[in-house]
Amino acid sequence: MIEDLEPFPDAPQVGEVSEPSTYWATPEMLEVPHELICEVSAQVEEVTIHGRTERVAHLGNGFTTMIPEGIDAMGETTLRGFLVWDRYLWIDYHTKPAGRVLVIERASLCRRANRTSTKHFGWYNVNHVGPARLHRGESVPVNHDVVSYALRVTPVGTQGE
Repeated sequence: MIEDLEPFPDAPQVGEVSEPSTYWATPEMLEVPHELICEVSAQVEEVTIHGRTERVAHLGNGFTTMIPEGIDAMGETTLRGFLVWDRYLWIDYHTKPAGRVLVIERASLCRRANRTSTKHFGWYNVNHVGPARLHRGESVPVNHDVVSYALRVTPVGTQGE
């Protein structure tokens, strides 16, 4: 799962259970390292809420995720890609995804950062170049920035499931 970098008061840590609001993304939508791409079985259905039709994928253990318009999936299917945790998903969707996950690992996605000085002392422009690379460890490589986080998670069923 790719975690957005939106300013929010939480930062999921290894061992914590979270209830992320997610959508499914494909490698064509967002560039991520190949090792983060997976295939999962899903049941995709349309739901209408407030006069708007949206698609929801049921991934098991009570976990659901939103399916964007650019993904052609309906009914029993296999999704190829990855989850994206979007803390402001409610801006784009009226349906609230459900489910809880246990965070098993949290790593940085880093890209090379080319910095150029501006006319203001101490300020600079940043241009990220090259592919994002998965970085495990505390320190970020020199001349790189964290562009997002990658979470390895496992679904946690709710009681009664």
